Amino acid sequence: MTLRHTGHARELRLTPNDLDFCYLPRVASSVPSHGSEFVCTVDAARFFANGGHHIVFALDCEGGQGSYNPHCGPILRYGKNLWATARGFIVFGDGAVMAEGWNGTAMPALAAVANTSGAVFDPAQHPVFALRIVAGYRQGALANRMRVEIRTGLSAKGALVFSGSVEGPEWGRDWAGGARAAMGGIASGFVPPSATGCVEELLPRSAPDAALVMSRFRLRMRRLA
Repeated sequence: MTLRHTGHARELRLTPNDLDFCYLPRVASSVPSHGSEFVCTVDAARFFANGGHHIVFALDCEGGQGSYNPHCGPILRYGKNLWATARGFIVFGDGAVMAEGWNGTAMPALAAVANTSGAVFDPAQHPVFALRIVAGYRQGALANRMRVEIRTGLSAKGALVFSGSVEGPEWGRDWAGGARAAMGGIASGFVPPSATGCVEELLPRSAPDAALVMSRFRLRMRRLA
């Protein structure tokens, strides 16, 4: 298991149990109407082609896996435990995008996100893409909403190939004055600690060669329109 730093890039590999993730530093704001903005460039050229199932972008990560969560034991990467609650988006190899609300149970909230860009997003054709998520809290212009955009290439000026949003109380969050985000990937061979005596077995599974390179990532809290 390695987390490689190359300037402002991180490589995530699914060698340990078909799952890898990392956190961004926590950010804070004193304005309750502010929202979160997350941006990241993804190189998935070695991910889906090597058995990766979906890429994870999680906002407002809180808590951790343990005896009262569905995995019943910690899932540690780089010394940090997998979150218990969060909200965000997941990207699949066929270009589908779903919103996910992790809620500390084995049944997170899931919603398919319609692509309103008028284009087609295909990670096989565009394995390098720039992703932007904006998410409101209970107040402000994007209250109880999350929005995602995906553009081809390395920057936010690439061709827009995916745009979509979800709205509703289940997608908002209470204002906490700060937020933490995470990036990750998972394959279908992941074995939860609940299947191995509540202790995760870090063994190569179905996608040991799957890798993601994340770069130009940033999380900030600001006024959203």
